[in-house]
Amino acid sequence: MNDLVGWVIALAAGVLVASVAYPRASLARLRPLLRALRTLAVVLLVALALDVAIGVARPPAPLVALDASASWTRGGDTAVWRLARDSATSAAQSSGDLLLFGDSVRASSAPLAAGDLASAVAPVVQRAAAAGRRLVVITDGMLDDTDALQQAPAGSRVVVLPTRGAADRAVLDLLAPGEARAGDTMTVRVRITADREVTRAVSVTLSLDGKVLVEAPVPALGNGGEAIVESRVVVPGGDSVAILRAWLPAGGDAEPRNDTASVVLRRGARQRIVIMSTTPDADIRDIATALRRNVALPTEAYFQVAPGRWLREGELSQVSESIVRAAVRGATLAVLHGDTAAMGAPGSLGTRALLLLSPPERDDAPELLVRTPSASPLQSALAGIVIDSLPPLLAVAPARGGIVALNAAPGLTVSGAIPIMTAIEGDVRRVLLTASGYSRWRARGGVSEVAFQALVGAATDWLLAARGRVSVPVLVAPLIRAGAPVVWRRGSRPRSAVILRRDGDNTLRRDSLRFEASATATIPPLTQGVWRGTVDGASVVIPVSASREWLPRPLTTRSGNLNGDAKAARRGARSIGWLYLATVLLLAAEWLLRRRAGLR
Repeated sequence: MNDLVGWVIALAAGVLVASVAYPRASLARLRPLLRALRTLAVVLLVALALDVAIGVARPPAPLVALDASASWTRGGDTAVWRLARDSATSAAQSSGDLLLFGDSVRASSAPLAAGDLASAVAPVVQRAAAAGRRLVVITDGMLDDTDALQQAPAGSRVVVLPTRGAADRAVLDLLAPGEARAGDTMTVRVRITADREVTRAVSVTLSLDGKVLVEAPVPALGNGGEAIVESRVVVPGGDSVAILRAWLPAGGDAEPRNDTASVVLRRGARQRIVIMSTTPDADIRDIATALRRNVALPTEAYFQVAPGRWLREGELSQVSESIVRAAVRGATLAVLHGDTAAMGAPGSLGTRALLLLSPPERDDAPELLVRTPSASPLQSALAGIVIDSLPPLLAVAPARGGIVALNAAPGLTVSGAIPIMTAIEGDVRRVLLTASGYSRWRARGGVSEVAFQALVGAATDWLLAARGRVSVPVLVAPLIRAGAPVVWRRGSRPRSAVILRRDGDNTLRRDSLRFEASATATIPPLTQGVWRGTVDGASVVIPVSASREWLPRPLTTRSGNLNGDAKAARRGARSIGWLYLATVLLLAAEWLLRRRAGLR
């Protein structure tokens, strides 16, 4: 309702009620005063009932948020940080509210030094929106989540005080295989960036557990330029989890803390997984991807694209059938897809474990819905997953022998269910899958993708008889930086325990991963250093490189207003407390005068 119409209604109601209560012939002497009191009281009552506007509310003072990230002082220059700190303190004097943000949000006075290892502005935007207050953000312009500012209340603004660039080179990324066999030649790529032009010639050094592998020259870089330095190195002998490190020589640039990056390389002399498919399809490609992500062993794959013609996955180079046969015979785990007897009887291959997949020969095979038996080895792996939500599979002949791990039926009931997955114990452990369409699970994402990961993880976990070695959660990103959440990809269990200890000072961390219906979970950031420990009992090594705050980065935001001007807030009658008191006093005064005149 329009506020002017509301006031007209209130005034008309007051006049009408007063006219009816005090006609012209009654109480000639007190009638004007009584009618005025009744009119005002009724006007206020109707105005309160309709909550009509009675002015414009004064907007609350804005929240002042200061970016407390360490990037202010990159290169040792603190002048701009001191200016930002003084500006935030001055701006907060009127409101009394100063928030610091970076790796957390907290109310505090401006600190003497900026030390947060992240620049996340989303939490402070959420706090301002919840309080209904405008926001003034003072930052160096290098935010991790600039898009979050689009959710700031109208009338907010950003003040960017950019820091001065420095002649600085930094290791931005280190790209290398996650695992390799001793003696293999692997390609390692180091991404280098620079802040301002750096022309001094240097070399980037690659080392494995402290042993120098190679030195490669770094080209001259301009302001904000990047270069990828590629090297081919031979993996030294050993069977362990090693730390691969890329580093620039000390001295010669403004910020030494960004000159090193480290990742983990799992090198093995014996154990490996070999995948062989005579009928490559989406299922085997997705299973190969899942094994590489979740199994801490080198993995090779060979696909038959025509009779007698085999290709090695990755480089797609043609290999002879004898090479494929030799690779399968020497595998720790052999994954045979299609014609599982193409390399000979599975039991005669000399492998320790076999995963056998027999897809239907016809594309028009009937569809089946997955059903878990009452006592299944996969019950714990599929815990919390709604089986009815999984896409159907294509039917094939039932799996014979062993323990039934998974059933499938043509309808929603278990009647007519056939086993499609069995686990066979013996000198050579085997898991037999006799349906296809599992790639539908992964492609759908969400609960279905989690079920796919759990299925592959549980099968390989049991096959290698090394629970915690194979299907435990693994890191999503190989390069972990201080101040950034550590993201894990799910193994076969919905929950996992992480216990880590940092080299040097024995700092202990205990975290819990809860995947529920998600394929990933995170733990809070780790500090810089090398962390060693276990995930569900399996050993893990996590080298944590320097925070992104020390890297040269472009500005991600500019000074200016956010989301337009703040609209003047309407001040309704119900928000004014003295109107209630005035209404009561008017009615009380009218009643006293009526009593004095002899009326009830």
